[in-house]
Amino acid sequence: MAKHRDYQNEYPSVTQCLDVLRKAGLENWFKYNTPQFIKEKSEKGKLIGTQIHEAIHTYIETNQTKVETQYAEEVSNALKSFMLFRKERPEIILKNAEMALTSEKHKYNGTLDCEAAMDGVPVIGDWKSGEAKKEEKPVIYAEYKYQVAAYVKLFNEVKGADIKDAFIVALAKDKVAYSIYEMQSQEIDDCFNEVFLSALKIISYQKRKDK
Repeated sequence: MAKHRDYQNEYPSVTQCLDVLRKAGLENWFKYNTPQFIKEKSEKGKLIGTQIHEAIHTYIETNQTKVETQYAEEVSNALKSFMLFRKERPEIILKNAEMALTSEKHKYNGTLDCEAAMDGVPVIGDWKSGEAKKEEKPVIYAEYKYQVAAYVKLFNEVKGADIKDAFIVALAKDKVAYSIYEMQSQEIDDCFNEVFLSALKIISYQKRKDK
């Protein structure tokens, strides 16, 4: 099971920070669907996403992928997509999973999906799940890049590391397919400094005003 995220502070999480960003695709989805449909679809998506993360976490730590779920088809597709990724990218060695960390320098929390190595070089990995729909593979959205950039900086601060690279894997839950996106140091720096820190500044200001 994933580790309990009890940070013992009031700092925002990485995902809370990025919620301040405008998401045009999501806005259109809200526009053309009923509140009840949106609520049910969102709750189902969050639960499936959590179960997929837990299954991958279990695999990294025990080399098993068993998970109990009422959404067997979606979770099974995502896990098969994950195993396809493992087969096609054997140079990526997965290590620690689900690490809850806190940045005291910038005052934010985050739970990293995976510490890994790619061709022997330390990297941070992040899992996403979604639908490929009519596309061959699921989409890697810009927000994913901002998120993993924040995780890299968080890990380096807390662990005293100097990881420069990262990867994002989007796992399809409506078919067996995945997308992978690799990030190098310059893009990570840009995403962190230009986008994430700005989002962090906004949500931190909002939290102060709400008190």
